[in-house]
Amino acid sequence: MQNAITSGFAGAEIANNTRQIADMQQMFGIQSALQNCCCENRMATADLKYTVATENCADRAALNDGLREVIANQTANTQKILDLMCQDKIDAKNEKILELQNQLNMANLAASQTAQTAQIIANAQAGVVAVEQYIKPTPIPAYVVPSN
Repeated sequence: MQNAITSGFAGAEIANNTRQIADMQQMFGIQSALQNCCCENRMATADLKYTVATENCADRAALNDGLREVIANQTANTQKILDLMCQDKIDAKNEKILELQNQLNMANLAASQTAQTAQIIANAQAGVVAVEQYIKPTPIPAYVVPSN
């Protein structure tokens, strides 16, 4: 009986140990699965972070390129406006120069005509005096005596 009881307890102990080993193996399997899942999550997270960083970099580069194009376009448009304003000022200056040249030419022409007219009048008066002297000669004194 004692042998049967000892054998029974030994069998129960063996069954209990077997069950504990099975439980430990099952826990180890769960631990391995959790550890693998955690590693996969870490790798997926790292991959996701890399993808997001790459996309952010590409987005920033595209944004910078677009902004650079907008600034270049604005600069070109501003330069065109400034060029047109400068051209307008140059045209106005050239028109003023032309106007002043015309005024100077007209003043020179008027002065020339005035001088020509004065010369014609002087010649005509000299001719009149010569004709008057010829028609009615008046004596011209050789010496004029001053009267006191």
